[in-house]
Amino acid sequence: MVKNKYLRLSIVLSLLLVCPLTLYSQTENQQNTSTGTQYTIQQQQEPTQQTPVEQPVYRKPKRENEWGIFMGPSWSIPVGTVPQVNTQVTYANERARARTGFDIGVKFNFFLSNDVSIEFDVLYTSSGKNIEYSGFYHELGYSDESVTFKESLGYFTFPIYANYYLTDNFYIKGGLYGAALTNATRREGGIWGDHTDVSYLYKGGDFGVSAGLGASMRVFFIEWRYNRGLIDISFDDDKLYNQTVQLLVGFKFGG
Repeated sequence: MVKNKYLRLSIVLSLLLVCPLTLYSQTENQQNTSTGTQYTIQQQQEPTQQTPVEQPVYRKPKRENEWGIFMGPSWSIPVGTVPQVNTQVTYANERARARTGFDIGVKFNFFLSNDVSIEFDVLYTSSGKNIEYSGFYHELGYSDESVTFKESLGYFTFPIYANYYLTDNFYIKGGLYGAALTNATRREGGIWGDHTDVSYLYKGGDFGVSAGLGASMRVFFIEWRYNRGLIDISFDDDKLYNQTVQLLVGFKFGG
């Protein structure tokens, strides 16, 4: 009887221990199964990440070097006091006005990249001014008579520019120039007036800055330039500087 009693007690205790463990094991299995199912679903829902393919970067080829010829009008706007030819007469009033000239030249354009180039030019520029003197003293007193001169200065000019292309067709430019005086004449009155050599009044060269903008097509280009001299070109005590505006039209080759 005692053995049976302990046997029964052992069985009851065993059942009491086994049942909770069984329930706990079943619960864990259910949770693991649920977690595995969710993980599988998430894996199925997540898109497959593909390695990005690098797109090739398109770069424009460098432009070909080019050269061209050009010509066009220029307007000389003097800055300063124009020297007088006849030093025996002192005029009370002096007025210098812009004068139209004509320029012709050739350019060589070397591209460093698709957007930047270095340009070298050789051109002949005809600048000058219209000068009107009025009011002067003479042996008999004062006279308000006026006299007009047309003065022409010829230069061989050698600019160097850095060009920057804003688009395929439009560009801006800036640089320096040096110039050598070839002739300087002055005539009184109209076209048929006598020419007087006044090169002795002017220094043999000029140096200054230049800037502009342009438009370029396949074989045709047009440019606007502004030039400002930095050195006094006159031997007179009063200073005089060159200042010109150019409108140039030309044809280019090799580009």
